Amino acid sequence: MGGKSQPQMPPPVDQSVYDKTAEAEAQAAAEKEKMLGSKKKGMYGTILTSGEGLEDEAETSKTVLGGGVKKNKK
Repeated sequence: MGGKSQPQMPPPVDQSVYDKTAEAEAQAAAEKEKMLGSKKKGMYGTILTSGEGLEDEAETSKTVLGGGVKKNKK
């Protein structure tokens, strides 16, 4: 009676598409963290002393403007 047919259910959604996008997003996030980590590490990798500095006395001598050591003439 009535002549109306039952509505059909939509086809099932393919879950592999969602899995692939989630995997790609996780890979992109991991790569971003790696890049940020290397950026942070690179800034501190060039510092050869601690924040306290060196305690040793520096060797100094008088030099002439040309870079050689000044000799006394007698």
